[in-house]
Amino acid sequence: MRITRIAFAAVTIVCMLPSHAQAALVFCNRTQQPIEAALGHREHSDDDAGDVWISEGWWRIEPGQCSRVYGQPLTERFYFYHATALAPTAPGKKPFVWQGKYQFCTDAKAFKIEGDGDCEGRGFRVKGFQQIDLGPNSHDYTLDFKDGG
Repeated sequence: MRITRIAFAAVTIVCMLPSHAQAALVFCNRTQQPIEAALGHREHSDDDAGDVWISEGWWRIEPGQCSRVYGQPLTERFYFYHATALAPTAPGKKPFVWQGKYQFCTDAKAFKIEGDGDCEGRGFRVKGFQQIDLGPNSHDYTLDFKDGG
């Protein structure tokens, strides 16, 4: 019985410790409409080709729900996002779009695209993404999408 209690206590302590496996970038939809979101980030290459920009999406996130869009340790300071509400907030209004000045390639269907240049020439669309600045020491981050921005 004593061994069982010790084992249970050890498992409980280990489960409470922070883990790099929990590191992630999470998008949460705090709006009243479903949204579709995309992520842009830099990926380090193992060969001499250098770093490559990656854009990927679409995650459909229902109101009140969250989605882990990047489940690896966050090694970059900057990540980028673009999202669109799938319904207007009021009759006669257009659905809200979270966009910015950083250009990435996207597609109408689910995508993971290497490179951020010559999007149209490669059959993709260009969308403006907003920047997330995680600072120098962040290992996980949650971005909340809210009505009106």
